[in-house]
Amino acid sequence: MADLLHGFYDPAKAHAYYLRTRKLKGRNKGSAKPAAAGLGRPAGDSRARARKKQELAQRIGNLEKKLQKLEALIRKKETEAKQAARKGAADKRKAAKEAAKPDTAAEKAEKARDSKKYRDKNQSKLASKAGKSGGGAKKGSKEPTTSESSVADLKKLATKVKGQIATAKTRLRSL
Repeated sequence: MADLLHGFYDPAKAHAYYLRTRKLKGRNKGSAKPAAAGLGRPAGDSRARARKKQELAQRIGNLEKKLQKLEALIRKKETEAKQAARKGAADKRKAAKEAAKPDTAAEKAEKARDSKKYRDKNQSKLASKAGKSGGGAKKGSKEPTTSESSVADLKKLATKVKGQIATAKTRLRSL
């Protein structure tokens, strides 16, 4: 049966039909359904939309200014943190170098006198400390410094502002 139907296909007729019925049709943008004939927007609606667009544009401008300030503050804080880290590293190197030197006889004697004075003065404290076990800070647990945490907080805030800007721009385009 399929062979019989195939035999009735006329390419010339098919081409003629195509030429008769072809029309260029643009695609429908977005998911919005076309408005019904005769139904338009009220005159006040266009003014409200214009006002909303203006408000959104102003909000975007304010958010972008805020973002610029945040980014400048982040750069400043990061620079300060790097400088402090460099200074701290230099201080550590200097202290390590100083600690590597052996004590002189006079320094050893002075430390011994100071230790004896402390022991005599704080016998009860030392006895109670000796009875307790453990304690102290754990090695390897490093908490971020205040400047590091504030930079991290500022970066989170900047990311949030970027999201708000993107959302506002999307709304502006949809109006």
